[in-house]
Amino acid sequence: MPELFINKAKQSILDNLENDKFGVSELAAEMGLSRSQFLRKIKSVTGKSANQFIRDIRLEESIALIEKDDHTASEIAYKVGFSSPSYFNKCFHDKYGCTPGDYKKQAGEEAVSAIETEAPPKPNNRMKVVGMFLVFIIVTVGFGYWGSKMAKPAQSEPEEIAIAVLPFLDLSEMNNRSHLALGLTDNLITELSKMKGFRVTSRGSAMIFRDSVRIYSEIAEYLGADLLLEGSVLTEDDSMLVNVQLINPFPEEEHIWANQYYQRSTKILQVVSDLSYNIATEILNATQPAQPQELPEVNGEAHELYQKGRMLWLTQDIRKDKMKDAVEYLSSSVAIDPDFAPAYLTLAECYMALDRLVYDHAEEQVYRSNARAAVDKALELDNTLADAYTTKANLVGKLDWDWEQMKKLAEKALEQQPSNSDAHLVLSNYYTVKGDYNNAISEALTAKSLDPLNPRTLSFLAERYYIVGEYEKAVDSYREVIELFPTFGFAMHGLGYVYLQQGALDKTIEIWTELQDLMRNKAVAEYYRTGASFEDCVKFYMDGALKGQDKYCCNQAVVSGLFMMVDDPQGTIDYLKVAYEVRNEDLPFVLSYPLYYPLHNYPEFQKLVNDIGIVLPQTNPL
Repeated sequence: MPELFINKAKQSILDNLENDKFGVSELAAEMGLSRSQFLRKIKSVTGKSANQFIRDIRLEESIALIEKDDHTASEIAYKVGFSSPSYFNKCFHDKYGCTPGDYKKQAGEEAVSAIETEAPPKPNNRMKVVGMFLVFIIVTVGFGYWGSKMAKPAQSEPEEIAIAVLPFLDLSEMNNRSHLALGLTDNLITELSKMKGFRVTSRGSAMIFRDSVRIYSEIAEYLGADLLLEGSVLTEDDSMLVNVQLINPFPEEEHIWANQYYQRSTKILQVVSDLSYNIATEILNATQPAQPQELPEVNGEAHELYQKGRMLWLTQDIRKDKMKDAVEYLSSSVAIDPDFAPAYLTLAECYMALDRLVYDHAEEQVYRSNARAAVDKALELDNTLADAYTTKANLVGKLDWDWEQMKKLAEKALEQQPSNSDAHLVLSNYYTVKGDYNNAISEALTAKSLDPLNPRTLSFLAERYYIVGEYEKAVDSYREVIELFPTFGFAMHGLGYVYLQQGALDKTIEIWTELQDLMRNKAVAEYYRTGASFEDCVKFYMDGALKGQDKYCCNQAVVSGLFMMVDDPQGTIDYLKVAYEVRNEDLPFVLSYPLYYPLHNYPEFQKLVNDIGIVLPQTNPL
């Protein structure tokens, strides 16, 4: 019944009232539903978005605290799960028509009356004003009008607004400039993410809706976004026309602002800078903005090559030939314009992708060395690139095992770009290797809230649940990934480990059979279907993996687990040592898997753990 559903959801929110990171994803998990299922159900039952439902419960509880306790408004804000007192005050006023302080003064009947006749929120009117202001500022900023009219000091922190930038469309006649459209999308996400007051959906999730035919409200619900930004790019010769519009999808779809930008293609970076700056400052109602950053001009040919390489990276077609094509584009770009930092950053990311695709140690070393040089060059040229700090954090953590430096770099990335989901994943990795699993899961949940439809992010969270022994949550999380992305093999692989730990060997073989079908490893899939025992199935796969045959995983850390599955601890340790020698990037996390609990007292295993600098989980780490 709807009442039972609502009561259970409300109780879950109350049980986590002071946890400001308890949001839609966490509530959906508590309810035993996927995020998408929960979003649809809460909307159908209450007529509210999930975020609004949670916020209203928190605000209702604040009333009780105001009436009962002698707390300040800031203290109450934190007690009901708001991370920003100013945002709490704003939401309270929108719902009840007065500030928490005013309500406290209005004792007795007058206060009760004020609450019973609460003022309805007026998001549409507010956004119309935003749209009008935006047009005004775009016209006047070029005439130096900004400083004289907007010099009032800021009164409070701006409201955090969840915004998603949808992939821009390529409307060129030959449909051959998709790299420019995708590049503009990518740069807008980066620019908007730098600005306080925004929670920007990460590019991994936003890209899911490339060429989507879903209605805006559905997309916004999936992404947990208050506003959607979409646009198109039309190019002809050396000119470019960009159409962009801002959409409020709730309660009814409303296009609150639109504009056109006409520029030569070589000016695209300045278009991105001006566009994102104006949109951000107007939505936030900034009262004392900084002047837009003057970006250096980039050679048109270099920029074109960069966008082609970047597109290959963004589409995540992680195949060796595609990544090598991307490296070629990006290397050509920096050869033409050696001062263009974003090209070096993407080059480093592509080298890291290649590193994960090969198991020849000499080849790995080349890719890793190139990645280090490229990311260092990117930071030398521009020390404000949040993604560069995140990429370097992954390098020093996973390859050098310098965990404290990894943490510092992730925190530096978040200083530059607070909504950088990858930086939160890096912090989740840090807390995992340090044995702080509450924080590890918290950071992974934060990354999920920022990037809710990225299968890699969702799988990281599932892996964390597996490591701490929360097997049902791990199964649910992996199943959510597979439901959304049926061909995401990493989730299938991880789910098999969870089933194995639960003793469900038949389910392990079943999901791994699907994985082998996906990998087109016909011989293994057919053998798994013969009904052979679990141990025989593992031995059959090991035979191909140890010979280095095509379509078999040769990752040393993963292969070590096969030895554990056939009760060969010494074989496991031997392969873990090989993984250690080649600085296998998965090794520090694999050692924390429950699969390896039986090795915790082995001196050789303990030495590996100590040398890498990780803290092993207990059998019940939480």
